[in-house]
Amino acid sequence: MSALKFPAGFMFGVATSSYQVEGAWNEDGKGESIWDRLTHDRPEVITDKSTGDVACNSYRLYKEDVRLLKDLGVHFYRFSISWPRILPTGHDNVVNQAGIDYYNNLINELIANGIQPVVTMYHWDLPQPLQDLGGWTNPVLADYFEDYARVLYANFGDRVKWWNTINEPKIVAMGYSSPTGFAPHILTPGHGQYLVVHTILLSHARAYRLYEREFKATQGGKVSIVDMCRWIIPTTDSEEEEEAAERVRQMHIGWVLHPIYSATGDYPPVMKEWLAKKSKEEGYSRSR
Repeated sequence: MSALKFPAGFMFGVATSSYQVEGAWNEDGKGESIWDRLTHDRPEVITDKSTGDVACNSYRLYKEDVRLLKDLGVHFYRFSISWPRILPTGHDNVVNQAGIDYYNNLINELIANGIQPVVTMYHWDLPQPLQDLGGWTNPVLADYFEDYARVLYANFGDRVKWWNTINEPKIVAMGYSSPTGFAPHILTPGHGQYLVVHTILLSHARAYRLYEREFKATQGGKVSIVDMCRWIIPTTDSEEEEEAAERVRQMHIGWVLHPIYSATGDYPPVMKEWLAKKSKEEGYSRSR
């Protein structure tokens, strides 16, 4: 039996998100996030009433984290930056220098140990003041996200060459449409998820174009997005089942990726047609 080998140059890495590991939820000028608010005001939403107040305490133990990563032998570490740790109000009029210092120290420690930083700008911990404006259902967040991205590029882009704007837009949307315990846990099913993903796509585009326009020539990095995709396979080879599977693929995977990668820059036609049909059946004068 021949051995299976990874190709030369293949990179191994691991990933975390800020709320899951950092702790220090209200220290050194950090603002409140939607996960802070949810777990403090409605602890029953989490089965064991856990919070991220301390988590892995990576805010203080980042050097130990990097040592463990080096021992593991990974080539890159994908971590997210906490928007409210950088901009406590969500706006760029107040920049928290302690937050800038923390991520500078983490990035420098990674590079010193031969590990590439891969940075996610947003992994679900929206500043609570922006949620008070409607959160991701409000398209004005595209403006604020662009402002936030500019702060990140300006402070970290000389060393960070791999950026992800937003982690898993459809999961973010669940916080506005599904009773699953995702922050901000506001239930507007049938409407909220579409508004959220649309605003996220606009935000991604704004951050991407900003980098291409103002930073790429001097920093030479790349900007992308992280999506959660499920591949749907029909149970039989019938034409009917294959068509059904393709519809689900288009409405699940295509929802986020078709606007980004297609020539039209729009949602999949099958998704638009289905939503228009369902909206009409439910008595709406316009499609959701």
